[in-house]
Amino acid sequence: MVEKKFFYRINAFLMILIFLGILIFVNLISEKNYKRIDLTKEKIHSISPQTKKIIKELKQPIEIFVFYKEKIGDKTKEILEQYKSNSKYISYKFVDLDREILIAKKYGITSYDTILIKCGENYEKIYSPEEKEITSAIVKLTKPEKKKIYFTIGHGERRIEERLTLLKKYLEEENYILSETLILRDGIPQDCDILIICGPEIDFVDREIEEISNFIEKGKRVLFLLEVGNFPKISRFLESYGVKIENDIIIDLASKRFLGDPLSPLIMDYPYHQITKDFANYACIFSSVRSVKLIENLPSDIKGDVLAKTSSASWAEKNIKEIEKGKVKYDTNDEKGPISIAIIVEKEKKEGDETKKIRIGVFGDSDFATDKFINLSGNKDFIMNTINYLAEEDVLISIRSKEKENQFLFLSEKSGKFLFFLSVVIIPVLIIIFGSYVTIRRRFIY
Repeated sequence: MVEKKFFYRINAFLMILIFLGILIFVNLISEKNYKRIDLTKEKIHSISPQTKKIIKELKQPIEIFVFYKEKIGDKTKEILEQYKSNSKYISYKFVDLDREILIAKKYGITSYDTILIKCGENYEKIYSPEEKEITSAIVKLTKPEKKKIYFTIGHGERRIEERLTLLKKYLEEENYILSETLILRDGIPQDCDILIICGPEIDFVDREIEEISNFIEKGKRVLFLLEVGNFPKISRFLESYGVKIENDIIIDLASKRFLGDPLSPLIMDYPYHQITKDFANYACIFSSVRSVKLIENLPSDIKGDVLAKTSSASWAEKNIKEIEKGKVKYDTNDEKGPISIAIIVEKEKKEGDETKKIRIGVFGDSDFATDKFINLSGNKDFIMNTINYLAEEDVLISIRSKEKENQFLFLSEKSGKFLFFLSVVIIPVLIIIFGSYVTIRRRFIY
């Protein structure tokens, strides 16, 4: 009997040891391979695909120090855990600013809630635990070379300090430097990596076209964001690279049902390309857009891709004067949709042992990138991905984090009318009927 009790005790003791051993083993594995799963529908506890892509490409450790006073916010803990769980190169530490005086002095930290992001001997300071701030700092530390983008002026283009302030902000967060150039006076600067022509109102002159042509032939990149209008010199230049623009305007009756404006097509057709490969569930909203097409029988040295098309309920209206009169009607002279409105063309040019890669992007609208439209649906990702593709910054091509205040609900015309009658007619009438019933019933009872 005593031997059995002793045996049971030894067995129980061994089982406990084995169980503790399993727990320790699982804990060690989880420490080395830490993963978190977000089961929420909208992935509200997850960082954006772009951030995941950036930090998974890390080749060197990133240390994050949070200097606090008394309490560390749950939001800060949550976001840092997300970064850590997606990259083995990221670690973080909370530092009491009042106690760790030497560390604070070393990095010049003088205020609470400062976040120091360190890579090797270099570091960046931020003052908000926002994903875009943290990711931007990581990009700056791991990609120290800043590419320069110049916007042309002198033809009525959109200005970066006026209608493109948000685009400027987003590009600077991804480590670009922006400036403007008047080609007739200054030419195209030598340090220009990407030239953007955004919404010109008048055509370029021959000298400017020659400057742009020479710039492209050096293996540089150009992005045309063109409004409706007649630009014969730009048109001839683009045609030499396989792109055809016509003086037309897209009418989309499907967009009229959702947005109430047939001149603002809702784009959801994206032929596969690296720029738009993650856009399956994203819509982009353009305004007064023209068609942009690839010419038939492209030269063998030019590769062209359509990035976006309008719906089958659209057409390219050739008679713009009729639109100005308020008349919208499809006829046999118009081109039936789907119609391409954004193109990328590429060309490789060999000079000795060196191969230069030319890339040109052409969009039939510039409004979608302005402050008024850029935060609508997928517009921001579309323009940012296109610029990153032109710059060959492939790691930055993805879906970015969304601003919560910019969530929009698009209703069909039928749904809009139903909500109107429900709130303005049906509910008030029901209240009046019920109130009248209660009043009459009380009079009869009392």
